Amino acid sequence: SPATGSGGHQRRRRDAVNNSKPTMELSMKLMIDTKSQKVCFAEAGSDVLEFLAGLLYLPLGTALGLLTKERMVGSIGNVLGSVEKLGVNYKSKERCLSPAVTAATLPLLQQLLGIQLNNGIDTFYTCEGRNTGAYSGVGTSCGYLSVIPNRSCPTCRCYMTKAMTLAAETNRTLVAAALPTTTPLPVAMYTVGDDLTVTSASFFATISLLGIKDLSALQEKTVKIGKEESLEIFAASLKSKTVLSDVFLPKKNARLKREHPDGVIHV
Repeated sequence: SPATGSGGHQRRRRDAVNNSKPTMELSMKLMIDTKSQKVCFAEAGSDVLEFLAGLLYLPLGTALGLLTKERMVGSIGNVLGSVEKLGVNYKSKERCLSPAVTAATLPLLQQLLGIQLNNGIDTFYTCEGRNTGAYSGVGTSCGYLSVIPNRSCPTCRCYMTKAMTLAAETNRTLVAAALPTTTPLPVAMYTVGDDLTVTSASFFATISLLGIKDLSALQEKTVKIGKEESLEIFAASLKSKTVLSDVFLPKKNARLKREHPDGVIHV
């Protein structure tokens, strides 16, 4: 029934998002203004930059699946809930709830967020080909494959509609070969602003750019970025200009809870 199908979709989706595999941790060094209790900036390695940039690759459906309802902003969560409840007659349901993610984003995000992201390639399509006999009515594929259905075969010009599902071992090999990968970032330090602006400026250059004159007011604090912190950073980035302060400074976070109890990020 449609209800059963919807429940199955939701269970599979939660299983994919709440994967129990151990997650990795990143770290960065915060420079905090003790007078204003704000993060002036942070020093982070290329792994943190890779994480932040990787968030841009996430399809909206995947991103919403990572956030709890308390973390969602506006009404987009209602769209997600509605699609989950729709029956099997809605043909785009699976594609909306399990959007493809490029292979380049999989390793770090899967380790950091502890989730299993869909690599998007498990089914290929081929043509029925030309008939092997004048009256047999049986076609043989011309040997071409496409990840997109209904493409025209280069040889027989028939539509490629016959689905072929790959075995797991073959799938991993073909995905690695078919999708682009990114070149690892060189080991370097970057400056991350409270609003997640990233530059390659040095510590002293950043101090000068921000106009900080009293260095004695700065406090250094190294923080870890695991699964929860990653989700908090992502959620805060959608609605705040002071992301690092909101996530990592308890007093700042407590004040936000008092002022905005319905739109708060919990840490």
